[in-house]
Amino acid sequence: MKLSERISSLTGVNIRKDLVMEFGDRHDGAIEFAGLLPDGIIEVGYFYGDIKPKNILVLSSQIGCPSKCSFCALGNAPFTRNLTANEIYEQAVVMLQQAARYGIDIDTNKHKVNIAKSGEPLFNNHLVAGLEKIATLDFSFKVSTVFPFGKIEHFKDITHFAADYHEPVQIQVSLISTSEEYRRKAAGIRVASFQEIREAADYWFENHPKGRKINLSLILTGDVPCKAKEVAPLFPPDLFRFRFRNYVPTGHGKDHDLTTMGQWRYDMLKDSFADEGYEVGDWATPTLIEQRFSLASNVTRDRYIKMVKGEI
Repeated sequence: MKLSERISSLTGVNIRKDLVMEFGDRHDGAIEFAGLLPDGIIEVGYFYGDIKPKNILVLSSQIGCPSKCSFCALGNAPFTRNLTANEIYEQAVVMLQQAARYGIDIDTNKHKVNIAKSGEPLFNNHLVAGLEKIATLDFSFKVSTVFPFGKIEHFKDITHFAADYHEPVQIQVSLISTSEEYRRKAAGIRVASFQEIREAADYWFENHPKGRKINLSLILTGDVPCKAKEVAPLFPPDLFRFRFRNYVPTGHGKDHDLTTMGQWRYDMLKDSFADEGYEVGDWATPTLIEQRFSLASNVTRDRYIKMVKGEI
């Protein structure tokens, strides 16, 4: 049965949308909406286009977030609760239905689900149950985490899900910087040490030998410390690859005086990591549409709230 047929009769019991925003075109497009729940607001996204190998559903794991990362538009929004497995699943269904209404061919294009919108997934003990429900649609996954301290058991649960699942599951850790001190300050919560991240990666490959390399994501702001040689011994290229993403400005980031990185330094950093043997590519670079409309996570949620309040 086609995906469009499978989701056509499903209804979102908990998630509803009030305003849907579409950006760009079939070459480079995005759909985003603020998902409304009785006790809060989350964000749901869908990125598509012929420049992407897969259409990407980007879902939330919590209402609010215990983390207060300096670069995130969620900023100081209060943490309310974890989303249930059904609420995680419903985001995918509601967004796929919306994409189909916009004329996007959801049957032919492959899909990947990225847990990277509102919230920190490793804090949510319902996450794997949510992934299992979405797995009935045969999508691949990416779980994006800042890796809070003390959440290794939740990471292990994801590892075992990935080892048993027939589609790829990718782990992405927001390392933020190659400086542990800078990372701690930027994350806003106690985070796992570099050594603990390495130990988690060892567990990943011991229990999921065919698993993909761990992505270490660097948020490339103007002042971020970023030195490949300092971390290469702990994060070897055969276990890890680095994801370079230019900082997309957010209101919360401006409050922390974050600036974007110039192209010259960006290219220089890429070359320095390639020299250490890492895979280097532009797969994480924000597209023109993401840059034009500042589509960092939770920006659409923030805009919606300001619109409802009459601030914009």
